[in-house]
Amino acid sequence: MAAADLTTPEVEAYLRRRTGLAASGHGVPITRRIFASNWTWAAINLAFISYITLWIMLRDVMRDREAEDGSRIPGLNANALWMSAERALPTLLFWVICFILIDRYKPQRLLVWAIALAWGGCVAVMASYYINSWVGTKIAVVDGMPGGYVLRLAVFVAPFVEESTKACIIFLIVLIDRNRFASRVSGLVIGGLAGAGFAFTENIIYYARVIVYGSYTSGTGDVKAALDYLVLMRGVFTCFGHPMFTMMTGLGVAFAVTSRSKIIRVIAPLAGFLLGAFLHMFFNFFVSMVEDENLIPILLILVWPIVIGVVIRAVVSSIRQGRMISARLADYVAMGWLPPHYPMALSRMRSRGWTLFMSLFHGSVINTWKIQVRATELAALREAITRGTVDHGGLYRELEIINEIAGLARMGGMADGAGLRPYLPWNASRQRHTAALPQHRDQIMPPNPALMEVAGPPIKYSAVDPAWRPPV
Repeated sequence: MAAADLTTPEVEAYLRRRTGLAASGHGVPITRRIFASNWTWAAINLAFISYITLWIMLRDVMRDREAEDGSRIPGLNANALWMSAERALPTLLFWVICFILIDRYKPQRLLVWAIALAWGGCVAVMASYYINSWVGTKIAVVDGMPGGYVLRLAVFVAPFVEESTKACIIFLIVLIDRNRFASRVSGLVIGGLAGAGFAFTENIIYYARVIVYGSYTSGTGDVKAALDYLVLMRGVFTCFGHPMFTMMTGLGVAFAVTSRSKIIRVIAPLAGFLLGAFLHMFFNFFVSMVEDENLIPILLILVWPIVIGVVIRAVVSSIRQGRMISARLADYVAMGWLPPHYPMALSRMRSRGWTLFMSLFHGSVINTWKIQVRATELAALREAITRGTVDHGGLYRELEIINEIAGLARMGGMADGAGLRPYLPWNASRQRHTAALPQHRDQIMPPNPALMEVAGPPIKYSAVDPAWRPPV
């Protein structure tokens, strides 16, 4: 450990791979890094699979069927699907915005968000559609009564099938890069986005069925009122269903990834999945048994308090993530590797936002954003090392991040915008001259000599006891 920079590249690559960290990209061309990344091939394969599954499912739901009495049941058409998508889109946008705001400290890659949504909206829906239909035909044969299996299918089969198909993307992301789950918030966000994508496609199909049925069947009454009621129920009052159920699996996986205990690593994902499935089962039973006129009041009295509790828990987890960033960056301040004001400035969202705004006038917005992202990654890595889930292979990544932060700071990146003010365009030349003076505490003196030596010799880690182990 004391000679982390003296090992060979082969040993470093092995330690990184064992720890789950990406290989060093220093000196590697950007094109080679892109084609060597697991995320690139995961995105390409998932895009192809999503297109195929969506095409197969649309072809099935758009074909006509023959009822038991010999009549024709029309399939869904393009106009009905587009009209339904317009009504289902606001609910999807609401959940996407909520999860992005929750995942504000260490946001996932845009690609990870897109993969979770695409899997939930295409692959999981198609797999659940065919598995539920197949099981439904088997139950109908055993029952001997047409339609008598619907309730049992919705309560005892669909929850486990749908939660299994949605959860697959969570485990796939863990296999590609388990460090994507740097906190419990990451598990909530990835699981919630997969559930939101699933609900979006499912809502489109349900809305389109009402439109088509009302268009081809006489004497159905006010079709628009029926559609508006369904949109109100599925898009507003019960919109929490699929995101919240899959969040439980994501939370269980996050517990497993961030824990040292082998027992928790096995039990936590299973417990999260079962909790989500049983909540799904209870929800389907509840909605199926309660009369329509009593459904909304009971939802507001009994179900929504549980949803609000889950939301409060997610917000608390996000706040704790900020405290973790402050505590872990303080470790680097104590070691003399970061300036003293970094923990406070980079652990508060209002400080981050103000610094980003001030970088429009006094620095570089892109490099300031990169400093905030890299500092959060550094804190998460330090937390993993402290917990014992990342061994000394993480020291290589620590060195890279610290050097990168130093380089970004030299190129206009700002860590703290306190004390700075925006200036008007006609005072730009005066403000630039004033900003060049050593007024800000980052400009009075270097925060640490090690950070200014990036262009020269690399940072050396001080010798430590080889018997050191992470605290229990």
